[in-house]
Amino acid sequence: MKKLKIRFPISIQISIFLIIAVFVPVAAMMMLKTYESQMLAMIENSNVQQARILSASLSSSEFINQNTLDEAFAQNILQKMNGNFDSRIRILDYEGKLLADSSRLDKTKEDFEKQNSRNASAYEKTSKAKKNESFIYRLFSIPVRVYRKLKPPAAVYSNADYYSLKTVYDGEEIKAAMQGRYGAKTRISSGGQVSVTLYSAVPVLKDEKVIGIVLVSRSTWRILQNLYELRTDLAKVFLWSLLVVIVIAFFLGFIISLPLKKLARQTTECADKKGRINTEKLNQFAGQKRKDEIGDLSRSFKTLINKLDSKIKFTQAFASDVNHEFKNPLAAIRSSCDLLKQDLSKQEREQFCAAITEEITHLEQLLTGVRNISKIDGSGAEMETELIPLVDFTNNIVSRIKKNYPNTQFDTAILGNNPKINFNPDFFERLLTNLIDNAASFANHVQITIGIIQAPGTKKQFKLFVCDNGKGIEEAEAQKIFNRFYSNRAQTDSGHTGLGLSIVKAIVDESEGEIKVSKSSTLGGACFEVTIPLK
Repeated sequence: MKKLKIRFPISIQISIFLIIAVFVPVAAMMMLKTYESQMLAMIENSNVQQARILSASLSSSEFINQNTLDEAFAQNILQKMNGNFDSRIRILDYEGKLLADSSRLDKTKEDFEKQNSRNASAYEKTSKAKKNESFIYRLFSIPVRVYRKLKPPAAVYSNADYYSLKTVYDGEEIKAAMQGRYGAKTRISSGGQVSVTLYSAVPVLKDEKVIGIVLVSRSTWRILQNLYELRTDLAKVFLWSLLVVIVIAFFLGFIISLPLKKLARQTTECADKKGRINTEKLNQFAGQKRKDEIGDLSRSFKTLINKLDSKIKFTQAFASDVNHEFKNPLAAIRSSCDLLKQDLSKQEREQFCAAITEEITHLEQLLTGVRNISKIDGSGAEMETELIPLVDFTNNIVSRIKKNYPNTQFDTAILGNNPKINFNPDFFERLLTNLIDNAASFANHVQITIGIIQAPGTKKQFKLFVCDNGKGIEEAEAQKIFNRFYSNRAQTDSGHTGLGLSIVKAIVDESEGEIKVSKSSTLGGACFEVTIPLK
């Protein structure tokens, strides 16, 4: 069963880290804002419900004289509630004069003012104590305190209830209630800490006539206390989250920077001062088993260095092979020149001169082959291409080769309707010429099939088959025939350098293609198959 490979890119790791770092404070801010809005809505809804219930009770009472509310009756109905309310409830007559106040029951006006003063002082002390008791709160409130000092002076808010010391209530919500509508007003006050007081006014109706008003008010001071506690708790959560984020940051830095430093050191150490590569150290590269970008980088380095090592070894072997191949012709030329110094007959001199000429021709062929291979290996991305018509190009090459092999039969088959390929014309000519000429030198019947095919769900491919009826190629030689200077021909055959198929293999490799050799099913000899993906 194939093991499932799951990639965990570094970009995703960093994204997760940033999301965690940003989400915590944003979520806290959103939660506080939502909490405050919901609490304010709940306070207003509670005020309205209490006012409507009391208004309905007053309007249905039997103790209403001449469609007016009695002060004693209003105070009595509030006293019967035994303090079972969490808002300040006031009952007014239809002119806005105060009849009863839930905070003034059994108290004189002077008592109420003293109590208000004590409450404000206690509120201020409590708020200051709350602020001073928490280092975390002071720490996180530094930006707010700095902002308040730098910003323009704020408006001065009242320190008590809006209707304090008033005999006639004339607020906007009261005027709305006098007209038989629900009235609401939000006012800001300060009692050591700026807070909001919500006022809700509901008319008391009798026979569709306003006979009084129920005013319910409540401060948001308790909400501010809850928000203070919530901010403190969120600050603690934020600090813990920040600590976790810092740990994650160090962890990510550790798992990213440490392997990269180790990989950089190992890539430097895998080659000595003379440039010789120690392939054993390639398997020790850090992070090769990782499924992220560091693993990709490590494996890419290993592949690159392996290719570089192979290229160096190939160059060294190629230079050695060239040196070896050049020695034989040069030795033959030297021997012939030494013999020419002796007293020879005219016929013998002509034979030695012909031998020298033949060896020089062989050297020229070797030099041409070496130059061609060097050109192909060094072409890279700079290889110039053009659109080549396969029918005309192939027929021209076959016609030229026929002149050298007049007794050989050539059969050409083209796949498709005059297909064209975008390729380097010089390389394409060498590819066809070397394969066809190689087949014709071993056989008297050669089949060439060439064209462009595309299987369902795949990209287009260039296909070339060159088959013959010769002796074929043994399986043991199937890979050797592409080596530089390898030849299984007779030693007397000096017309071939052993570089033809090597040049073909170099062209196919440069084009990221594939070449295979097998036994021909139709002619019985060798069959070369070339496949090159088309971009």
